[in-house]
Amino acid sequence: MTSTTVARGDGERVAVAIRKLAMNIPAVDRAIDIYGALSGHSEAPGVRAQLSQHLDQLHSEGETDHHRLTVHGLSFLRQNDLQRNS
Repeated sequence: MTSTTVARGDGERVAVAIRKLAMNIPAVDRAIDIYGALSGHSEAPGVRAQLSQHLDQLHSEGETDHHRLTVHGLSFLRQNDLQRNS
């Protein structure tokens, strides 16, 4: 991955944002793919953005393991599904 410095001081923030995004995309995709296969229905509108925010929060709190983030994602999707169907 290459990086470009935007402005003095902004470059580091951009790099951190890119690392966070790269960290969570695999967990988001895996959780949605697995949950979709198990639940038998498609992704609800807006759930990907909500899940991304949730996993970003966990990541900023120190969780960096992709597998654990995926499990957290699956739990989030299950709770989201239960709330939508109740």
